[in-house]
Amino acid sequence: MTRFFSLGAALLPLASLVSGLEFKPDDESSILSVTSNYAFGVMSYYKNNATNLPKEEIGVFPKPHYWWEAGAAWGGLIEYSMFTGDESHVDTLTQALVANYGPKNDIILPWRRDEEGNDDQAFWAFALMSALEYKFPDPKEDAAVTYLQVVENSFNNLVSRWDTESCNGGLKWQIYPDNANVGGYNYKNSISNGAVFALGARLAQYTGNQTYADWAAKIFDWSKAVGLVSDKYEVFDGTNDKTNCTDRDHTEWSYNVGVYLHGAAAMYNLTSDGTWKTHTAGLFDHASAFFKPYDNATNIMYEAACETGETGRHCNLDQQSFKAYLARFMAKTAILAPFTREKATTYLRTSAIAAAKSCSGPDDACGSKWYTGGWDGTSGVGQQLSALEVTQALLMLKKNIVPATKGDGGPPPTSTATDTSTAASSAPATSSQAAPTTSVELSGSSTSLATSITPTASPNLASGAPGPSSGSPVASATSSAVPSGVPGEFAPLDGTQCTCTPSSTVTIYVPPTATAVVPEPSAPMPPNGTVPVNPPANATTSAPAQFTGAATAFKADWYLPCALVIAACTFF
Repeated sequence: MTRFFSLGAALLPLASLVSGLEFKPDDESSILSVTSNYAFGVMSYYKNNATNLPKEEIGVFPKPHYWWEAGAAWGGLIEYSMFTGDESHVDTLTQALVANYGPKNDIILPWRRDEEGNDDQAFWAFALMSALEYKFPDPKEDAAVTYLQVVENSFNNLVSRWDTESCNGGLKWQIYPDNANVGGYNYKNSISNGAVFALGARLAQYTGNQTYADWAAKIFDWSKAVGLVSDKYEVFDGTNDKTNCTDRDHTEWSYNVGVYLHGAAAMYNLTSDGTWKTHTAGLFDHASAFFKPYDNATNIMYEAACETGETGRHCNLDQQSFKAYLARFMAKTAILAPFTREKATTYLRTSAIAAAKSCSGPDDACGSKWYTGGWDGTSGVGQQLSALEVTQALLMLKKNIVPATKGDGGPPPTSTATDTSTAASSAPATSSQAAPTTSVELSGSSTSLATSITPTASPNLASGAPGPSSGSPVASATSSAVPSGVPGEFAPLDGTQCTCTPSSTVTIYVPPTATAVVPEPSAPMPPNGTVPVNPPANATTSAPAQFTGAATAFKADWYLPCALVIAACTFF
């Protein structure tokens, strides 16, 4: 990549030319080149596809990363492959997906019992849903089971745990009572419920099945009723079912508002219902709280709860990736709910420019704090994925890439027939112009990717009937800002923070391995199938004393003390 060296500045110019990648946000060839670099950077962390590796180990990033983050990353890489036409990672991604179907093809993995919660399962289902919506090639092996069957099985498995014994409904964070994350089984959180809400909305769009829309409406209404989604469309982290959800952890994370935003936009696109437009607008307006860390860094995305350090928190390994999902879901929202498009484009464009500035570490490693005008000394899967997602979001918007539905044939739809020239190998492009490839047609079982795609109308229910309303419109749809620290200046780079992740630049690409013997679950799981489970009636319970605990401490950090990894970190 071409580099430019000069002093950083608070005001970001048209192109990012300062201590980072050369990036022109309005030039498609530049977007393609930079996203190719980012994608290669994400894949450089992946090692678990080596020959003779047991199936149980395929498809995940090495520890200390949790299993869920791999599924989240594959969703972004699947979309990268289809938006750009770059076939470099298709076989590797397909192998990773198939290896994590689980013995019942529902993404319940007995060998991941100690780290699989409802939200983790849902994020892997998101990856498969993206494969469906953007016509990712079907697996060459195990073709008897389709991506759709696995997603539907997973959704049915998830909603089979809808719990009416407390809080009048809702999904717990954890699946198993004996999970080592003490307390998580009694925590009903936004990411679990919001992710399943969004998954149901996407399945309703894709299949035209009303039951999925009913489930989506039910989960959203419950989230509003219990106060996880406030009247101002703040999305709070979670609540304790032992106190009947009478109090909440008010921490706000970008990916929580992101999943609810995308789900609401999908329901609005599906139904044209004014209530869903109100919900979408309210959530979108509140998402602005994640786009202004300081007065001179307007429209730059940041993780408000932990990124500046002013809350007393520092982002852990999981939280380094959260911006990726807000970027992804905001771009999808702009496609599904066009009234958000202009502002979404401003947010994503400015953030992508800032992200390019941060990707100025060794080997173009990307940092966490995009608002500093340069690399902040951190690197890792989350940082690289976040830069990828916010940048390829511009490509999605430029091409107006609408998710396909089950009845659609041919390649993924777009508003223009633009050549999506790509790099010809797994390595990132080395100039601002990626190498072109031959335009080919996409079929359901082919691994060829289309580089010329045609428009189609936005998807609707197959029956033509509108989906359910989620209830009466909420009057308040205003933004409630998250505290953003000292106005008028960039936050200093934190020299005491140890959030760096040692990086590696070796990528191994090998053919899929033979299927290993998969152990049966140690506890019986609820039945599932391809027919969606109808939402149950709510139960009524009384409200005990208030919950005073916080949620986000339940998942253990994997970080070593700074002294143990100082050689892998760069501090400022």
